[in-house]
Amino acid sequence: MKICYFSCSSIYGGVEKIVVDSLNEISKNHECALIVPFGCRYKDKLSSNVKIIEYKSYDKRYNPFLYLEVLKVIKNYDIVHTHGAKATQITYLLNKIIPFIHVATKHNTRKGKIFNKVKNVISVSSEVAKTITHTSKVLYFGIKKTLNLESKKNNIFTMIAVGRLDPIKGFDRLIDQVSKLDFDFVLNIIGEGSQKAKLEELISSKNLEKKVLLLGFKDDIPQYLVNSHLQVISSLTEGLPLTLLEGILNSSLIISTPVGGIVEVLDADYLLKIEEFSNKITDIYKDYEKYCEDFKSKHEHLKQKFDFDDYSKNLLKYYEGCINAKTL
Repeated sequence: MKICYFSCSSIYGGVEKIVVDSLNEISKNHECALIVPFGCRYKDKLSSNVKIIEYKSYDKRYNPFLYLEVLKVIKNYDIVHTHGAKATQITYLLNKIIPFIHVATKHNTRKGKIFNKVKNVISVSSEVAKTITHTSKVLYFGIKKTLNLESKKNNIFTMIAVGRLDPIKGFDRLIDQVSKLDFDFVLNIIGEGSQKAKLEELISSKNLEKKVLLLGFKDDIPQYLVNSHLQVISSLTEGLPLTLLEGILNSSLIISTPVGGIVEVLDADYLLKIEEFSNKITDIYKDYEKYCEDFKSKHEHLKQKFDFDDYSKNLLKYYEGCINAKTL
């Protein structure tokens, strides 16, 4: 198969990791390309088997120069797989000009009417699938397990939150919650984004400079998860965040807001409103070992569910099904 991915994002986050890991795997046996904005920050993470095309036109949805740039590339591929609403909108319109199989992945439960128009849609969770008006393929992403990670937990109770610094991740409300804790702790927030300055201001206003640390982008997230006592997810909305899947493999304990596909993974005892975080964290701190044992007993079986090799095989099977359906 000749497969082309298209994304209008130049920063590296959860969605981009899915793009990179998927292409690196399927390019071992198939011709693959990736269309991204000029100056893409994660192109160095791609295998040399993947052809990278950086477009230079402004990615306004109706910029004719962008359409021409993208069209010159995708006309040479059997399948064009888009990630994100903007790339999906552009490709949907181009598909009216030339024939190819368009596959689009919806990553969140927010509105995205364009996904109702695309025939072949992959949803990252069942909750995401509910936001599309026609049947889509639910395909959980898989994580490659990092072997031989040694836990090096600090004496101070250490929490970790991972995600781009964006209001939708709820980090401001998380910081407010941990400010109410009456024991010594550290909260490491890993990620970059537009909300950084506001979060720094909030941390300073609550005198938490030594307790809440914005660490920026990190490559070794599994090691940070293993080293932490508790992983916290405070999102206002989600599809199925990769940080949750990485946590299932590496974290001793996770609590989260009940949003998106997270409710399909975590036991109800570990799902709570953000306003309840401080009380829950305090309970966990006071009886940590008991909570760890309970969490493990309820979630250990999931380590096999989110296997990357299974995901890759199912993705290729889906592509083959799309091609076969077209040729019938």
